[in-house]
Amino acid sequence: MLKEERQQLILEKLGTDKKVTLVDLGQLLNVSYDSVRRDVIELEDKGLLKKVHGGAIAHSYLSMKPSKGLGIVNTEFVTIAKKALKLLENNKIIIMDGGTTNFYIAEQIPKNLELTIVTNNPHLATALAEHPKIEIILLGGSFYKRYQITIGSKTIQDLEHIQADLYFMGINSISLDNGLAIRHYEESILKQKMMNISRKTVTCVLEEKINRKENYNVCNFTDLSYLITSLSPSDELLNGFKNKGVEIL
Repeated sequence: MLKEERQQLILEKLGTDKKVTLVDLGQLLNVSYDSVRRDVIELEDKGLLKKVHGGAIAHSYLSMKPSKGLGIVNTEFVTIAKKALKLLENNKIIIMDGGTTNFYIAEQIPKNLELTIVTNNPHLATALAEHPKIEIILLGGSFYKRYQITIGSKTIQDLEHIQADLYFMGINSISLDNGLAIRHYEESILKQKMMNISRKTVTCVLEEKINRKENYNVCNFTDLSYLITSLSPSDELLNGFKNKGVEIL
């Protein structure tokens, strides 16, 4: 089966089910997990779906259910969110950019916390709309359909007047050699700006993104304040990241 045929079948499956797992797709298409994963990444880059850990969801499923969860929630998201929420304190200004993990964390913020959340992710802003004590600043700019975020000069301009306490940076890969990286150049510039106006930066990383490489570097690993994963800080997979001046949670 040609790649184009596989990808068309993936989109047809999403059109019916709204959410799929990579394992199920591999069985359906009779190809390897890695092949399906590459197909899903390509389709995400074309703006045709949203990749989540272990699967994919239709954009319409995410936008219609901003406060009902992501549909495919696993223990990694739950564990990461519990660790991340410990960094939040009353009356702080928090930047949260695009990404499935940030979206899930935002949904779990306790109702008693008083925060200002700055974001370029309209879905994340909507998920917080009914939170009684959170002020939401939604950054303007061009709406980038592929990743459902705002980017561009207007987005950067809106950040000029903000000094944040903590920035939750969404990334596609992290490694010691290449640092934190993503797939889109203009978004990498925006993330650098968000980092520059924040006192501390944290990234919450799914295990599949560790020791991977993507095209556009955002920063070095040592520029972070915190690294959060679902793993124990003593896990062997994190050995190379230890004793670098970054707190691993």
